[in-house]
Amino acid sequence: MRFRTAAAGLGLGTALILGGASAPVQAAAPSGSAEVLAPTCTTGKNLTNGWGQCRGAGSYKWQVNVDCTLGGWGSSSVLTGPGRTNAYCNWGNVERVSIERW
Repeated sequence: MRFRTAAAGLGLGTALILGGASAPVQAAAPSGSAEVLAPTCTTGKNLTNGWGQCRGAGSYKWQVNVDCTLGGWGSSSVLTGPGRTNAYCNWGNVERVSIERW
């Protein structure tokens, strides 16, 4: 049994050295695909403003929107690519924060 384990280990080592075995590799997505441009975005809020942050390469556009109590609302400026920005309530306190991307 020891001999088989040692031989199997030696075989794997030899195969790795010679390039005969390899781990699975995920193919890179084409440069124009949605996977390459898909950012990772997060949101947060405090009493009177909401914030958003997007990370990821590309030239996507995005904006933070807030819905507020008493019928108020707010929007940030439009950003292109990764960054962080705030949106402020024009009336009331922040209830919901969302990120709009296009």
